[in-house]
Amino acid sequence: MALEKDERQALKEELVELKQILVNEPKMMLLLTSKQISRVDKQKFIKTLGDSASETLKNLLDMLFDYDRIGDLDVIIDEYIRLNDEYEKTVKAVVTTAIPLESEQKAKLADSFARIVGANKVVLEEKVDSDIIGGVILRSNNYIYDGSLKLRFAQIKRMLLK
Repeated sequence: MALEKDERQALKEELVELKQILVNEPKMMLLLTSKQISRVDKQKFIKTLGDSASETLKNLLDMLFDYDRIGDLDVIIDEYIRLNDEYEKTVKAVVTTAIPLESEQKAKLADSFARIVGANKVVLEEKVDSDIIGGVILRSNNYIYDGSLKLRFAQIKRMLLK
């Protein structure tokens, strides 16, 4: 529906913001799912949540509440973001190196990885792990590339032990 209304990106931004609120205020989900709080009070809270939201997000919150699925809101947000990334051909990957990458190196790595996996954009999350000694390990949902020296040394060790 967001795609049909040309609100896909705006809705994603709203959902990311809402998810951040849910992470920062975990008691909010407790309020929305608690059996001790009346349905009327929950509905008022959802209306307050939706006051500054788009019509699409208001409708989503109302629908989830009406069908008693509001407890799944964080999972639904994650799935929307995943589907939006898939639509935009955006891949999220974790890059592990022995030392921190410079921004230019990170950009080149993202561009190369995008060509390999056929993505328009790669968003890299950087991890530093001195145990890999050198090289790089890239992990995304469907792809793992291990170019670490640790792996190479292990392969040489196995060959020598044969």
